[in-house]
Amino acid sequence: MKRITLIHRTTFFVILCSIFLWGTLGEETFAQSGTMTLKIGIKNPPHDVVAKTIKRFSDQVEKKTEGRIKFTYYYNETLITGVQFVDGVSMGIADISTGPMSFLTGKIPEFSIFEVFGSFPQEKYPQEIEPAIRPMLKTIFNKVNVHPLMPLYSGNAVFNDKKEFLKSPDQWKGRKMRMGGKWQGIVANKWGASPIFLPPSELYMALQRGTIDGYFLVYSIISGLKLYEVAPFVVDTGFSCNIETVTMNLKKYESLSPADRKIFDEAAAETLLWNKPQTLDYEKEVRDAVIKSGGKIYDLKKPEQQAYLKQAYEVWPEVRKASGPLGNQLIDVLEKYREK
Repeated sequence: MKRITLIHRTTFFVILCSIFLWGTLGEETFAQSGTMTLKIGIKNPPHDVVAKTIKRFSDQVEKKTEGRIKFTYYYNETLITGVQFVDGVSMGIADISTGPMSFLTGKIPEFSIFEVFGSFPQEKYPQEIEPAIRPMLKTIFNKVNVHPLMPLYSGNAVFNDKKEFLKSPDQWKGRKMRMGGKWQGIVANKWGASPIFLPPSELYMALQRGTIDGYFLVYSIISGLKLYEVAPFVVDTGFSCNIETVTMNLKKYESLSPADRKIFDEAAAETLLWNKPQTLDYEKEVRDAVIKSGGKIYDLKKPEQQAYLKQAYEVWPEVRKASGPLGNQLIDVLEKYREK
């Protein structure tokens, strides 16, 4: 009887060990060899530089995983809208998406500083600034079940007007200007304008009807909507105005094997560096198209930039109050780079 009991105990122990090892190894093997298709919701058309950037990243992942991980693309907001690039990803409607920080500051005030014009020098992004802010971005995004794959270079802020170049904040007085978020609206108010919030798709008609006199945007959106046809006076400020972030569902990212997470991270790091020169080249193409169509472009001179930034920097204390501890850590980093 004792011998039978001993055999039963030994057999039970072996079975337990086998189950544990099978579960551990099986999980790793599935993660590394199982196939996966990820849905990417992109607000941009396929030819846009942001869409091309995401495609470059995903192509690298597909190649390095030998096709085990594939991607399905939903352009022009056919899966989720641009403003859902966090909520839609967090809920798993899309596995990956992209959008600007200004869409988030109402729900995630820690990101408010990125919305203020000139919050960081464009020439030092991404090589210096992105690595410095990445740990904080991860912590903030992880709280809403999102992993930040790539915080992209967004290009220069561009101020457009129907009648003249806006070379000075004084010229904003009395104007109705479309802005992209709460803090940009506050800055525009300091310059004397009445901020109006409209989606880019409505701007062409709004300019024609006189609902607005001008707007702030970046080159890629101006080009796609041909807004230079109705607001031909384009001022290139040279200022940062946002960070476009490619987001991924956190649980989906964490479900990848360590080897596959490394592939994702390496592809993102390479693509991030590729993105900036591509964006600059695209901006040049758009500038050429604007001039060819009869539009005019003016690049702000240094004293003109300083006049604008003086009042933009005045809202930083207000932003600090709204941003919370993590947001203030971001501001502390960016303040080191801020032009004095």
